[in-house]
Amino acid sequence: MKPEVIAILVLMMCCCSSSVGAFFLIPSEAATGPTGPTGGGISFTVPTDQASLNECYGARYWDLRATFGTDGDSLGSHYTSSTTNGPENRSNSCTLSDAEAQCYIDRYPDAKTYAGTDLQKARKHYYETGMAENRDFACGLSVKELQCYGERYSDLQNAFGTNYTARGTDQALYRLGQHWANNGEREGRDFSCP
Repeated sequence: MKPEVIAILVLMMCCCSSSVGAFFLIPSEAATGPTGPTGGGISFTVPTDQASLNECYGARYWDLRATFGTDGDSLGSHYTSSTTNGPENRSNSCTLSDAEAQCYIDRYPDAKTYAGTDLQKARKHYYETGMAENRDFACGLSVKELQCYGERYSDLQNAFGTNYTARGTDQALYRLGQHWANNGEREGRDFSCP
């Protein structure tokens, strides 16, 4: 028999073997939950419980995070009154778009170290680490950038104070965000963090 024929027969025997065939056909780790195709062994579950939805609602919109901080009940009430039963069209889904996953990587150095440029890994990091730490995945402004914006300019500190952690109390973060939208961007100011 010719060597080519022998090679083809050996290959066919390997492919027909159920255990060898299964090895080649089954992914190394299946995704769990409503994640869509993950590939590469990345497995995570997109949370859908109410507490998670409230947190994702705040993490997606700087003005809500600046106003309500991490108060899940207030975030949930706002969603119900302003989006479900009101005029706003906002999402409380915990499914991060590609842009949001990229913004999350860009905002947090440890997420970038973990995920690199892999958006699925960025989502996994958010669900397993960032969410518990009330991290934002909003693109553009978030609480982190608002704090840096206030710390960068002495005139803003004079106008709005320096207590940027009391989110629900003195509204300094919210007022900084309004300043950026109404004046800061037009003035060429910078809200990036060093």
